[in-house]
Formats: sequence, structure tokens, C-alpha cells
Amino acid sequence: MSERLGLGVADGESRWIGVRRHQAILAIAGLGLVGEWVTQVHRVLIELVLGAALFSCAAPTNDGLTVGERVRIAIEFGVRSRWTSIRATIHHDVVTIVAHGDATTRGFELQHRGRLDLSGRDQQNALALEQFADALGASDDTQHFSLHVRSSPNGVATLLAVPADVSAPSGWMEKSTLAMDAVSACGDENAGWLLERWTYVRDVAGVTRVLRVRDFTAVPDGHVLLERLQFASPTLDVVVHVDVVGGVRANRLAARAVHRVGSDDVTTQAAGFRRTAQAARTLERLRQRESLVVEGAALMRIAVFVVIRAASLRQLRRDVEVVTRTAIESGLRCEPGLGRQSSWYCAQLPGAPGW
Repeated sequence: MSERLGLGVADGESRWIGVRRHQAILAIAGLGLVGEWVTQVHRVLIELVLGAALFSCAAPTNDGLTVGERVRIAIEFGVRSRWTSIRATIHHDVVTIVAHGDATTRGFELQHRGRLDLSGRDQQNALALEQFADALGASDDTQHFSLHVRSSPNGVATLLAVPADVSAPSGWMEKSTLAMDAVSACGDENAGWLLERWTYVRDVAGVTRVLRVRDFTAVPDGHVLLERLQFASPTLDVVVHVDVVGGVRANRLAARAVHRVGSDDVTTQAAGFRRTAQAARTLERLRQRESLVVEGAALMRIAVFVVIRAASLRQLRRDVEVVTRTAIESGLRCEPGLGRQSSWYCAQLPGAPGW
């Protein structure tokens, strides 16, 4: 534990011999059908076509998804309604949001002390949030909170959305109206509608595109992860959603991850494959994580969204291009969210009603 290995590939991206689980299943099924067609005396063409289609669905694309995942997203986009209802109400500082699901949350605003904070208060706020997450992790239930950095021509506001029965750490002032402002689809009313398109959603305030940061591993050491991204556009939100896994379940998940990766490593070496440096670092990182969780650190599942707002579709496309280029230059990889804009918009709202 003398050296922290930093960020690694997300558990959801875990691979065995270079492929994801569903890729292996599709490829094996496709090869099996093609092989059966080749060996049969009375051949049925449908087996060859179906086998080739399954094998093709396992092929990866440039945004990290496979062809099969893209086909599934396109089918779901084609059959569901283009309209999504969103409602947001506030009662006794508790905000209730209904959008693909329902969530209750309280909003707190960071007490800014200026952009250049020479007193080190930014580091203190980050440490307070870390301790806040560790405290939530002591519970047996999974808790959720989110951090919303909202940029607009009038300035920057930072919102912390926490469960209704939880208090924010020091340095945050309760302001649930800021959580209401984050639901721009409702406008000045308590309800509104989203019109979903393939690459954006439209509401009463204009058009919005939601991107998701998929990978942080290329960020150079010592660089702040999302700093440049916040200044890529004057009208965007950088949203970090955090699921804090309950203590008992966190210990079980951390131990299971070490066992799974360690077993895969032993199996691949026994099969004659050489152990790569990446595999060794991944196993060491998981062992470090297990030790930290046992010592009381929170096990967190994190999703980072970038919400780009614009008055017109032309301006939105320009801003998306700038934000995407800035992300690449910063070592971040963003998913475009094609065909999933409505669900991603709801997922990034305070309280995560779309999860």
C-alpha cells in the first residue's frame, strides 16, 4: 500500500482475454451455428445467416459499444414514445422529481469564496465530501448523492443533492431551489415535457445534449480530472453521481472482484497466456481497494455526465464539438449517448430519478 495505482478501468468494463462477457457469448454462439451449418449434410441457410449475424454483433465500435448493443439501442429508440413527462415539486425544502422514476432530495449550494482560493478551501471541501461518503458507507443500505457544477452567463453555482434525511457537510448552505433550477424542462411550472431525438432532447428552455464520461485512465498524473471540461462551454453542467454501497455489501463486492480477477489470471496463465502488465496492475488495484474498504473507506459507483444546453440546434452542435475536443485533449473519453438522450437526461437530474 506504499503506492496508490490511481484510476483504472471500471468494473463494468472488465474483460477476459480481451473481450467482454456478452461479446464472448455472441461470438461462441455465432461460431457454433456456423460450424453446425458447415458440418451438416442437409444445410439450412438460416443457420449460416443467424450465426454470421450473432458473430457480427460481437464486433466493437469506436465508442466502446458493440454492434449488438447499437442494434438494441436503435430498436428501443424506434419503439418507445418520443415524449417524456417530467414533474418537480418542493415541499419543506424537500424536492420531489418524477422522470422515468421518482426521487426525493435536498439541495445545498457551495459557499464560494472566489475563483482563486489561496486558503486551500477547495481541498478542504473535497476532503469533507470524502468523509461524507465514508459516513454514508457505514449504513447497510446504498445511498446516493450528486454534485452539479452549473455554468451559465451569470456565473457558476455548485449544487450538492443528498437524500432527504441526510445533512450536507460543512461549507454548504441549504438551497433546494437550486435543485429545482436543475430541472430546466419544467420551466417556471412544476411540470414539463421532453421531446427526444437521436442526438438531443428539446424542452421549453431550448435543446440539450447529454454526454457521459466513460474513461479517465488516460488523464496524466497530477492533472485535475474535470477542470478543463468545466470551461469548455459557458452553458453546461458537469454532474457527478455517486452510489455509496452499504458496508456489508461493499466488503462482499470488493472481495468478490479480487477473487474473480485473480481466478481469471490463474486460468489464463494455466492456458499458456502471458500475464500482461495491465492485468497485474488491475489485480493490485483491486487488492488495494479491498484493503481500503475493510478499513472503512466507502465503495462508490460513479457516473459523470456533461449536460450541454443551447438555444438553437446549430449552437448546440458547435458546443458539443468543442466539449468533445476538450475532453479528448484532457485524456477523457465521452460516450455520445446516441438514442439514449431522454434516459440520460433523467439519470443526471438531482436524486437520479432515471436510474
